Amino acid sequence: MVEAARAEGRVAAHRFTERVPWLTETQAEDVQRAYVDAYLSLRRELWREAVGRAGSLRGEYEERYRVLRARVVAGALFLGVGGAGVAGIVVRMLMVGGA
Repeated sequence: MVEAARAEGRVAAHRFTERVPWLTETQAEDVQRAYVDAYLSLRRELWREAVGRAGSLRGEYEERYRVLRARVVAGALFLGVGGAGVAGIVVRMLMVGGA
């Protein structure tokens, strides 16, 4: 990623110095070098922010998943207990009605 960003910075720096034709070759190279350094610095900062945001989002989603999982388990238990209760009532009704 760093090499790709460096290449992008070089291309952008070259385009920039092409619009300033009065610079000498040495001056243009100096400007390009400074431009690439600034470009990479900005990209690194953006990457750090993206990594930080990704960590934050991961924490949020893990918490939501934990809560959702607890709700699903509670719902499954509720349905299981309810189903067992209904089955017990039906069996008793059949036993009383059949006896």
